[in-house]
Amino acid sequence: MTGFEFPRCSRLLNAGDYRTVFNGAQLKVSDRHLLILATPNPLPHPRLGLVIAKKNVRLAVQRNRVKRIIRESFRHQDEGLPNLDIVVMARRGLGDLDNAALHQLIDHSWKRLRKYAHRHLKSKPKGN
Repeated sequence: MTGFEFPRCSRLLNAGDYRTVFNGAQLKVSDRHLLILATPNPLPHPRLGLVIAKKNVRLAVQRNRVKRIIRESFRHQDEGLPNLDIVVMARRGLGDLDNAALHQLIDHSWKRLRKYAHRHLKSKPKGN
């Protein structure tokens, strides 16, 4: 089990953490079923927050499954992601995807986020 836990230090824990990402999102990855917002953080690791609204994913069973799969994928991608605070937001229809499609969607989104972050963080002038 070592290496695959989801410790408190890897989570966005309070409203202030989420507000920072919502108000200052420098990176956005959009898809038909997902929206990922991210902003750099001063920590040596990325942190994840989830917004899976009942309005977009009706059943609690589906919301829990979606959250579990996203967290699992984040744990596997953790080493490759830059130091970002990340909020993953569900859009309508996300709960209707099967597990394989959901894994494929989130893995593709992580790749896009890494690419955008690399491009964005590299282009920032030194000293800012």
